[in-house]
Amino acid sequence: MQIQNEFVHFSDYNAMITKKMKFSLPSVEMGEEKVYHLPTEWGTGYYRHTKVREGLMLDYSDMVFQEGVSLISVMKYPHLELALNIENGANWSIPYEQEEYLSQSGTAQLIYMNDVTCYAEMPKNKRVIHLELCFDYLQWKSLLQEMNARPEQSFAALEITITPSMLHIAQQLMDNPYRGTIRTLFQEGKTMELLALFLQEVQIGKRQGSSLKADDIKSIHEAKNILLQTLECPPSLIHLARKVGINDHKLKIGFKEVFGTTVFGYVRQQRLEKAKRLLEMEKISVSEASSLVGYSNFSHFASLFRKTYGMNPGLYTKKQ
Repeated sequence: MQIQNEFVHFSDYNAMITKKMKFSLPSVEMGEEKVYHLPTEWGTGYYRHTKVREGLMLDYSDMVFQEGVSLISVMKYPHLELALNIENGANWSIPYEQEEYLSQSGTAQLIYMNDVTCYAEMPKNKRVIHLELCFDYLQWKSLLQEMNARPEQSFAALEITITPSMLHIAQQLMDNPYRGTIRTLFQEGKTMELLALFLQEVQIGKRQGSSLKADDIKSIHEAKNILLQTLECPPSLIHLARKVGINDHKLKIGFKEVFGTTVFGYVRQQRLEKAKRLLEMEKISVSEASSLVGYSNFSHFASLFRKTYGMNPGLYTKKQ
């Protein structure tokens, strides 16, 4: 199933998600906190939304979808979030950017999106546990400095491995036992601590450097081979780095140095090349080619194909 949203104000984010995904009316309300349950025709689980303070929201979800869900989000209002993928996550991407992301278990991402369309694909029959802090850009512009990003950019992201300390704080936020003013103060303090720990890990990663040795180059080539074998569902940058035995920062910088493109820019390039070969040689439908290379959202695939090869994949098939 496919859902499309357009966000033109900070407060739209929660309202549109709960409306378009047809969540039930809040079953629990405690001040600024609301708990919604996923409709049975979609799957099982719930979504908890909390207004921590003006310009800061805390969202937590624990859900299992009975079929894949495609989300198309048009970010007209600058969107700034810290996402913790505690168990599984979405495969998401920004058209015309060089990166595609697989939000695998155990990763955290600080993301900025401005006047772009984001495509996300939720897995079916997998438990997805996700905690997210949403910041109103107008009040949290200073976070862009930590990302080395500019307000006029369309997209920026940082990704790290969730540390035990971060996971502990996430669990405290989920299990918050307090009520009233104490509950609000607890949430605000813990969300700030979580953000601080994330930024601290980012700084540690930057200090590790990126000079490449012979073993590093060998690991980077090994990473490329793994990507070629997992095009339909590639590992995240962090998980890929673990597989080949180097840190994610060195892999990110080194891969571009060795191959002239980013890790997931390479994945996208290879996916589209494979789709083109399938259309040329096997005479399969465009939707089949899209699915075989890992794109369940056909319109997203068609947009990328058109940008890369100068024509729609359907016209390319007829040309052959």
